[in-house]
Amino acid sequence: MKSGLKIRWTDEAAKNLEGIVSHLESNVTLKERRKFFVKFEKQLYLLSVFPEAYPTSEKKEHVHRCVFSKDLTIYYSVTEDHLTLLSLFDTRQDPEKLRI
Repeated sequence: MKSGLKIRWTDEAAKNLEGIVSHLESNVTLKERRKFFVKFEKQLYLLSVFPEAYPTSEKKEHVHRCVFSKDLTIYYSVTEDHLTLLSLFDTRQDPEKLRI
């Protein structure tokens, strides 16, 4: 298996993940939560191996935008040695709430 970039989490992205976990715990079954996190971990691995695979954001040119699902978009930036997760944005929110 190919080794990817080290992944760093901003406080904003970690806070977003906490909100996602809380939402999933309240609204979906354990089986669905497991399926989500397996898919999410796989996506993070793919981002770390192929960081330039996703286009840059319209708002900021150094920020990449990965549409993970119809409800979740991952925003991240890339340097030579790491990938920084900036935000896990729930697309059902007002776009003005996006902090990147």
